Amino acid sequence: MSMRRLIVIALMLAVATAVVARTGDDAFRRLDSLIAVQPRIVADKESKLAHMKSDLARETTPLGRFELVRRLYEEYAAYQYDSAYAYVSESLRLAQFMGDAAKLNDSRLDLAHILSTACLMDQARQTLAQIDTTQLTPDQFIRYYRTRTDLLIYQAEYMQGTRYAEEAVRQLIALRQRVTALGGPQDDVNYLITRAESLADSGNQQQAIDLLASLLACYRSGDRMFSIIASTMSFHYFQMGDRDKQMQYLIKSAESDLEGCIRENTSLRTIADRLFDEGDIDRAYRYMRVAVDDANFYGTRLRNIQASGIVPKILSAYQTKQEQGHRKMMWLLGVISFIALLLVVGVIAIYQLLKRYRRLNEQKKAINEQLRQVNAQLGDTVGQLHESNALLQERERLKEEYIARFLALSSRFIDRGEEQRKVLYRLYRDRKTEELARQLKSASFGNENAQLFYENFDNAFLNIFPNFVDEVNKLLHEGGKIEVKQGKRLTTESRVLALIRIGITDNQNIANILRASLTTIYTYRSKLKARALSKDDFEAQVKAIDR
Repeated sequence: MSMRRLIVIALMLAVATAVVARTGDDAFRRLDSLIAVQPRIVADKESKLAHMKSDLARETTPLGRFELVRRLYEEYAAYQYDSAYAYVSESLRLAQFMGDAAKLNDSRLDLAHILSTACLMDQARQTLAQIDTTQLTPDQFIRYYRTRTDLLIYQAEYMQGTRYAEEAVRQLIALRQRVTALGGPQDDVNYLITRAESLADSGNQQQAIDLLASLLACYRSGDRMFSIIASTMSFHYFQMGDRDKQMQYLIKSAESDLEGCIRENTSLRTIADRLFDEGDIDRAYRYMRVAVDDANFYGTRLRNIQASGIVPKILSAYQTKQEQGHRKMMWLLGVISFIALLLVVGVIAIYQLLKRYRRLNEQKKAINEQLRQVNAQLGDTVGQLHESNALLQERERLKEEYIARFLALSSRFIDRGEEQRKVLYRLYRDRKTEELARQLKSASFGNENAQLFYENFDNAFLNIFPNFVDEVNKLLHEGGKIEVKQGKRLTTESRVLALIRIGITDNQNIANILRASLTTIYTYRSKLKARALSKDDFEAQVKAIDR
């Protein structure tokens, strides 16, 4: 009787274990299937973007281009940072060109948001500071404060673990309370999210969750807002200690990210971290690889830094588990070999054991190679982050330097113009008409200004590309190299090439800048190509100098 009871209990435990395992797999089944079809989802996304870019290429009106550029920004905002930044910069330029204050404010709000995702906090604040809040529409006013709260959220994430993060959180809570006190449209999702977060800040997590749940029903999985709301709900469930609900909404958010090709995300990385803590190393490793790939594709520092904080421990645990599996496999092989020795001839048993051992050794080498490649990719990513940071700093320095140079040159032209005006006025006042006519006919003033412009252009250009002439000479035949006379920095033909290097390739534009005829510029370019080692792609090689 006792033995029968033990058998029944053992069977019940086995069934319960199987049901729990099946339930866990069901929770992640759709997420796993979406990861499997990601190449197709990405291909559809790229196809959509290609059609939109074709529409933009055909559009000629500023208003039409503005609308298409903003749509492209919205598509790229959570997909790829560099492209999103390029399109929001273009929308800002078009809004300024049209002189439309409302569109200009929309573009500035977009720019401040995308700068925040890249953790360029100072630039984002400067952009927001340019907005006159008294001219904002009610929707823009809510967006303005939502952008400010998002900036503080990204700042707190970026500085996590420091006192600066705590200060950012304090400012964030105060800002949410201020927005809630001001009130807002009851159908504006940004206002309602801010209101829900303010409720949670006050300890009313359940009320916040109820409000967010009503908003979530208004969106479908794959929308950026669905991902944000689901992720926010998971965080509030975490604060309440409900880990099952937290995981449920994290999965919803991650599924929405994958469906919508949203690369600027956190949910899948958070799921991987929690699965690691729960001991599901294999799934944690798979999800972390997808999260790292998304962070690399999107191209900002924050998500890469966050991923790099947990990737090593998951990789280490995954490798340890593989090694344990290998040891277990070897133990099983020993047992099987012992049994085989009792059943078959010793030589055959040893031969089979050696074959299996070689196969396992090859598998181990393949897995170790994969791990080495992953570690190498992580190292490359960190190196790219350092290079990107250095490049941003250099661009800021150059921007400041050449703004100052431009202002100084403009001021000098104004002073020279004023001095010339005074001279001409004195001649007119003293009725020295012949001298006045001679001054007006003389081209010396214009020539002096042109020479001043050329000197400043030469100095600025050679400061950026100090070896430009030497690099150009490497592209020319020995007898056709450019020689710069003593006392001059660039010749006219080297200035033509300098303008081509910075992207000015139209002959008419070059002629206008260098105060030369169209024929003269065409002749310069033809002669330079004739002296080039490779005539067909000479100008393309010039454009590539010091890239």
